[in-house]
Amino acid sequence: MFSLTWIWYGNKTKENVRPLTFREKISAFMGFVIVFAALYLPLWTTKGIGRIVISRNAVVEIIGLILCISGVFIAIWSRLLLGWNWSGGVSAKKGHELIDSGPYALVRHPIYTGFITGVIGTCLVMGSLSGIIVTVLYTLGLFGKIDKEEKLLCNIFGDSYLDYRKRTYKLIPFIW
Repeated sequence: MFSLTWIWYGNKTKENVRPLTFREKISAFMGFVIVFAALYLPLWTTKGIGRIVISRNAVVEIIGLILCISGVFIAIWSRLLLGWNWSGGVSAKKGHELIDSGPYALVRHPIYTGFITGVIGTCLVMGSLSGIIVTVLYTLGLFGKIDKEEKLLCNIFGDSYLDYRKRTYKLIPFIW
């Protein structure tokens, strides 16, 4: 469902002020490929970094499943609300609008909240060392992307974005 939504809506966006380069597009695509390959590595091998290091039990797997489903739901809902303003890379859109409803009323980057929640959930279900490694690296990478987006959105929206930042959390509702 997640992949279908991203593919279906991938090109249904406003024109970028500065088009993404081929390198930026390939980097984003390869990032997803690497994340999903590492998360699901135990389907092919449980040796090396694919080895299972998180205890496989029903409680851990149910928690992981709940996190995965809720993360995917949050990401899709947020993506649909963002609509034509969405971009795979950090870029301004022509006629860019500031969305502050739905999950955007609580956090400024709910798609990333959903991604991270879903990845953590998948990591718990799969239980592999590769899943833990990719979850940490992916999350750190998103932190860098969030900083770039925050700067861009401040430049685009000025005081409106600064006011929005004061009344919302960056990534985790009621915490950060």
